Amino acid sequence: MSELIGLTIAGLSLGAIYAIAASGLVVTYTTSGVFNFAHGALGMFMAYVYWQLRVDLHWSAPFALVVALLIIAPALGLLIDWSLIRHVNPNDTGLMLMVTLAVLVAFMGLAFTIWPPTTGRMLPLLFGPSDHISIGGQLISYEELISIALAGVTALSLRLFFYRTQLGISMRAVVDNRSLMALHGSSPRALGALSWGIGAFFAGIAGVLTASTYNLDVINLTLLVLNAFAAAMLGRLKSLPLTFVGAMVLGLANAYVTGYLNLTGFWGNLRPVLPTLFLLVILLVLPSARLRSGTLVAGRVARIPGTGRSALNGAALIVVAVIAAPLMHGTVLGNVNEGVALGIGALSIVLLSGYGGQVSLAQYTFFGLGAWVFAKTGHGGNPVGLLAAAALGAVVGAIVALPALRLRGLELALSTLAFGQLVYYMFFLQRNVMGNSDLIIPRLHIPGLGLENNRHNLIFLVAVFSLLSMGLLRVRRGRLGRVLNASKDSEAASATLGLNLRLSKVALFSAATALATFGGALYGSTQQVVTSNDFQYIASLFIVLIVYLWGVSTPGAALAGGLSLGIAPLIAVHIPTRFEAVQYFMTGFGALVLVLRPSGVIVSAGDRFRDWKEHVLPFDHLLPGIDARPPVMTRREVTRAAAVDQ
Repeated sequence: MSELIGLTIAGLSLGAIYAIAASGLVVTYTTSGVFNFAHGALGMFMAYVYWQLRVDLHWSAPFALVVALLIIAPALGLLIDWSLIRHVNPNDTGLMLMVTLAVLVAFMGLAFTIWPPTTGRMLPLLFGPSDHISIGGQLISYEELISIALAGVTALSLRLFFYRTQLGISMRAVVDNRSLMALHGSSPRALGALSWGIGAFFAGIAGVLTASTYNLDVINLTLLVLNAFAAAMLGRLKSLPLTFVGAMVLGLANAYVTGYLNLTGFWGNLRPVLPTLFLLVILLVLPSARLRSGTLVAGRVARIPGTGRSALNGAALIVVAVIAAPLMHGTVLGNVNEGVALGIGALSIVLLSGYGGQVSLAQYTFFGLGAWVFAKTGHGGNPVGLLAAAALGAVVGAIVALPALRLRGLELALSTLAFGQLVYYMFFLQRNVMGNSDLIIPRLHIPGLGLENNRHNLIFLVAVFSLLSMGLLRVRRGRLGRVLNASKDSEAASATLGLNLRLSKVALFSAATALATFGGALYGSTQQVVTSNDFQYIASLFIVLIVYLWGVSTPGAALAGGLSLGIAPLIAVHIPTRFEAVQYFMTGFGALVLVLRPSGVIVSAGDRFRDWKEHVLPFDHLLPGIDARPPVMTRREVTRAAAVDQ
């Protein structure tokens, strides 16, 4: 009985932390319509700020808490809303997710830079280790009691605030109709900023409580948000009572599993994936999302080159590789090979997100599956291993698409992230897969090509990328591409026209996953030695963000994104900080450019080049090989032009 009481108190304490973090998520989503992926990163950052004030600067605990949680945390929330969120169209779910993911990665980069993980840091308990009470023979610390009490007070006070006060009702109403609220004299921007300030405050509380109970760690504290996702989704990101119940169930399950189950062997990693399993179950039992309609957003659309232009671009890329390969050697050549291989896998993001409008956060998981299959089936570098990897990817993609038929936007992104975390812990970390060992992968062997030479391998990878890019562009110009583009704009209108959206989505996920596993097999073949650390689920955030930054609607963004990640270690060598900080800075702060250039760098640069060409070469239609098609208009411009014609 004594053990049960101790485990119950520990579970309630952990569930209380989940409840506070999830409450902040619900507040932000309910009042602004934005799901804040950076919620955990804000909590992590505030935990380090509190450590800096209390331990490094020797401030008293109450004063440090007041400054960190009541001043700095809300200020950061206001800054994020003012500088980023209010400038993004809330109807563009994919872009909004990418912006908040960019904030997450940027805060991790800041933490790695300001507080290098090479130095150990401990956050002291609020009341010290000797301050506790005894319940049923179990010693319960004041921190645990405070966590439980704060969770209850948070749930009750927020419920009363949003349903009993005029300000709270206005904050809930603004997400439904911002224009109508403005007509009633309320400021939607001010209310949105207030919601972000409140959300950051609760994120800070959760971060400080977690760090004082466990330890200070950038990645673990940031990923606390995954556990909060599960609790918040039980309440459909709206119900605070259900969110509180979900958090407590998660905390108790964690404590009881740890205390009563012998977690060894295959089940050794069950504890960290309990919130993931909980989230997946909730997402699968949720009612199907309604078909979207009227969600068109203004933005530049990448031109789709014809067959001749695609072939010319691909040939030019191969020529560049032939010229550049002899000029590179050693580490530089190896990293460029790695980047091109990642670019091949990143084509799956272009197909899935750029053409199909679906967001997946599990691409590195599929890369790892492809590498593992090639290692097991491509003995001696047999190309059959590539086909086996692609075939497995197609099957896995079709399976993943089944629940995806019911999910859209945010729910789909969360389910794929949870899937990636589940596969990482329950598959990649197993001893007979990659856990605690290196996976040896043979270099692809094609007679006559000599791919053992990195220069030859680079040219081969570029040629494969060019061919796959031409195939993707052909799909985009074909019937399936038009169906995907139409469903991305309005699923309701597409269904009304009789298009089979279910079959299209299954085909989309199957083809995209096959591309990802195919690219992962080539990545493994290029690296020749990989470990489970090469396919951590959090790395999927980087590859998706960087492709969005370059322009997710064009295949060139996949190559640029892969090369960006491949050469990041080379840049880190010349910067006096850790590689993690460089990687997180490049991805996080670079992706914030999406606020100014939602279509990506490549599309924006192409628009500027065409504008320059029209002014410098007014008679360019007389020159061979120069595209004289009219400039692309935004969807808003097309709508206005149609209205004028009528």
